[in-house]
Amino acid sequence: MNFAVAQTDYPNKPITLVVGFSPGSSIDLVARTYAKSITNKLKVPVIVENKAGAGGNIAAEWVAKSKADGYTFLVVANSIAISPASYVNHNFDVKKDLAAIAYMGIGPLILKVNKDLKINSVKELVNYAKDHPGKLNYGSSGEGGTPHMATILFEQTANIKMTHIPYKGGGEALAALMGGQVDVLINPLLGDIKSERISSLAITGSNRSPLSPDIPTFKESGYDFNIGVYYGIMGPKGVPVKLVETVNQIFNDALSDAELIEILTNKSGIVTQKMSPNEFQEYLNKDIELWKKVVAKTKAGG
Repeated sequence: MNFAVAQTDYPNKPITLVVGFSPGSSIDLVARTYAKSITNKLKVPVIVENKAGAGGNIAAEWVAKSKADGYTFLVVANSIAISPASYVNHNFDVKKDLAAIAYMGIGPLILKVNKDLKINSVKELVNYAKDHPGKLNYGSSGEGGTPHMATILFEQTANIKMTHIPYKGGGEALAALMGGQVDVLINPLLGDIKSERISSLAITGSNRSPLSPDIPTFKESGYDFNIGVYYGIMGPKGVPVKLVETVNQIFNDALSDAELIEILTNKSGIVTQKMSPNEFQEYLNKDIELWKKVVAKTKAGG
């Protein structure tokens, strides 16, 4: 696609990508990688703005209420689908006030523990947690974020209970794991698997990651737990259809950028993929229903 003729006057000013989590998180890495690629191609600045807090809902509300002119977008992960079930007092509606624009990709989650625990497998972790209910604590990028809810789903899968310690972002949660302030962290593959302070016990996905071939999958470890962390772009409801199609094409075209592939796929294990706006919306709707079930089970004491 020739960006210059996609729409004669678009874009003619900076585009803002709003991220609901702090710098250092995987979603921030994805956003900044795409922003750099698209800036280079469009010759118009693509700016990443972090509005962390409330499991990404502060950023989501900001974008939902922004002008639907194609210059403000929300970078989303699983947390946008978790949000309707986890937060009842919303000032916006994910389905009514936001619209899917483009899918970016999906990466595995890794279960990591601080090495001081001397736990070397998922089975050992589960057995310890069952023998000591609530004693193990786990970090996350915040209430309702993907690491938090993925860990809840893992607790349900393994029938264990741990104590949640939320942080403001993935970078802080990882630092807490390395420093021993938390015992466990389920988070995206961020190149820290070989740390001297961390043991990586299992990874999601059908097969082992080529970036971490020594780490078994959860399935190999005996657990039916296979949640990936995906990323995409949404905008405020009302962006003109033609403009949505143009922006979707811009993000899809970025997938051929060699530097983006190196950073996201070769170094971070994120599998990029093209989707139409409608395909991504259907994907999100299915995920919303999944997390409603997980949260309902949590509230029921499961």
